Amino acid sequence: MKNRIKYLVLFTIVFTLTSCSGLFEFKPYFVTGTYNDDIYGIIENGKINRMGVSRDNIDKANNIISNKYGIKFNTGNRIYANEDSRTFYNIKFYNDLKFILNGKEYIIPKEKIVRKERDQGDIWIEYSYPAPVDITKTNDDSYILEIGEIEILDKNGKVIKAKEKIPPLLFKKTMVRALKKNFIGSEDIYYRGWAEDYPKDPSTLKKIYQ
Repeated sequence: MKNRIKYLVLFTIVFTLTSCSGLFEFKPYFVTGTYNDDIYGIIENGKINRMGVSRDNIDKANNIISNKYGIKFNTGNRIYANEDSRTFYNIKFYNDLKFILNGKEYIIPKEKIVRKERDQGDIWIEYSYPAPVDITKTNDDSYILEIGEIEILDKNGKVIKAKEKIPPLLFKKTMVRALKKNFIGSEDIYYRGWAEDYPKDPSTLKKIYQ
């Protein structure tokens, strides 16, 4: 009798889940814009210099700055020095940072730049600074960051890259719009570019890549 009841309960559960499976069917949906900010170019003589990069390329300016000055920028206002793919070095900041948004200048004292070590097999030395405005959460599309002169050193204080001035960097907001296809995060990308270039009519978007 007990076994019969057990099988009856099991059958009821299976039947219920099967008949209701349509209720739990995953339907693809568009993910609202995911924002970041990336280097658009440098400021020279009051003008924007894209350094020969086409407007539709949102990655290359970052790579140019990294290759030329040995520094990289990450989300969350983080900077790190990377001379190769495995060795991370220290950055010595000589000036306060200047954050310029809509013509208004904010000073970020260099004493507020936080150094943090992350051990990911190799030591990842990261520097974060308190940005006064996060443009990924506002209607602003760009800002200028001046970090002044820096020097790159190894863990023993040996100079890896001599002291030099980094030109003012223009950052612009970027956006990714994707179609979420299933529960595990698979997406089709429909837009990846500058937020200000996002089309007014999203129905015109076509899949770029998966």
